[in-house]
Amino acid sequence: MRDVENLLSNPRRALLTLSLPLLFALVVENLQSFIDGMWCSGLGSEAMSAISLSNPIYGMIAAFGTGIGVGVSAAIAKFIGSGDKASADNVSVSTILLVLVISIAASAIMWFLTEPIVIFCGGGDSLELCMEYTRPFLFMSFFLMMNAVWAGMLRAEGAAKKSMFLSVIASVINIVLDPIMIYTLDMGVLGASLATCFSYVAITVIAFRWYLTGRTYVTMDFRSYRFSKLPLIEALAIGVPCAIEMVIQPLISVPQNAVVYACGGEAGFVCYTYAFRFIGIALIPSIAIAKSLIPVISAGIGQNDPDKIMDSCRLTYKYTLTMELVFMIVILLFADFFVQAFMGSESMSMLHDEMALAVRIYSLTCIFHTCRIVGTSILQATRHALVATVLTMTREFMFLGTFVVAATISMHAIYWACDVTNFTMMIVISAFAVHYLRKMVGDMRDRAGKTAGATPNSR
Repeated sequence: MRDVENLLSNPRRALLTLSLPLLFALVVENLQSFIDGMWCSGLGSEAMSAISLSNPIYGMIAAFGTGIGVGVSAAIAKFIGSGDKASADNVSVSTILLVLVISIAASAIMWFLTEPIVIFCGGGDSLELCMEYTRPFLFMSFFLMMNAVWAGMLRAEGAAKKSMFLSVIASVINIVLDPIMIYTLDMGVLGASLATCFSYVAITVIAFRWYLTGRTYVTMDFRSYRFSKLPLIEALAIGVPCAIEMVIQPLISVPQNAVVYACGGEAGFVCYTYAFRFIGIALIPSIAIAKSLIPVISAGIGQNDPDKIMDSCRLTYKYTLTMELVFMIVILLFADFFVQAFMGSESMSMLHDEMALAVRIYSLTCIFHTCRIVGTSILQATRHALVATVLTMTREFMFLGTFVVAATISMHAIYWACDVTNFTMMIVISAFAVHYLRKMVGDMRDRAGKTAGATPNSR
């Protein structure tokens, strides 16, 4: 298939064919997130605060899918690179069954933890609104997790356009349903979460049909499926640390949010949370290319091609850093105009200047985040996902520590604490990524040299 040919081709072509559709999909997803925020802003700052307080719950559920998606993407790409399609097929079925079990367990656990988490963050006054927003995610956790898993499986075989199609369909459904469910049906924040859940159900139905009817290179045959430990271990070796990493981030954000809420109240918390959405949009190209780098490196490992691996990493840093420098300058200059998107009610309009200031301070982290994102992808693709997880834990605890200190000063100090922490961890993660990348490539070249030297003697 052409998608697989693109994946196994030269680094520039592989990165571009994977990252461009993903870039478009991420743009649409973030546009949907922005539109969702704009609709919800009409409900007032209390509803916006409730959604922000509930985001760690949503994030922890989705994190399992994101981590497993990264693991299955790396595993399938490696098997495709080495020509082992049977193992790639086996991993795909095993992954679906694994996500089903995890989603049931996660929903049961989070059902009892959601209220204590919201209250701990200082959201006792908004508890009912938070629970309205969260309950649909708990009931439909399987579909939330599968959103990222489908994307990882499709990218693994180079089918970035199919992955993009799913993301766009989900975003369009969400955009259409938001005003209907929030205002026409008068469901408020409950309508916002239901719109998101229904969009994920739709793409799961579509993706299942593709895999069951042979419209993808990797196929699923549940009838003849036989559990095989080794292919699944290949995926879980990366997926489990990544899932832990992704869960830790929203989990540790709970005490982080509590510190911020205690310092700035509802208004400060909304500015702290929503200002970063602009940085999230600026980071879309870096995320798209970095995510595409994982299957490219994994395929290079399967092909035993160290030059492809190194070239793909150099190109990734070149593309991402150039773009993020431009975005950083644009955000600094036009922050006042950008934040106007969230000024949908009188209570939000009062936060305009404070949110614009937060956006400008955050903008400096565009470069820091880019190096961290690319470095993390390199660690995951080179089979050092556990190192990436430990570094992410370190970063999150650093955030908590600097926030506690900064909260004794002001909300502005908390914004600057984000920059300082991200700058520090950029250096640390980049150093680890470069070290392990060079080590793996050096080992591959040493093995290739020994094999070449041994060939004449064997004759």
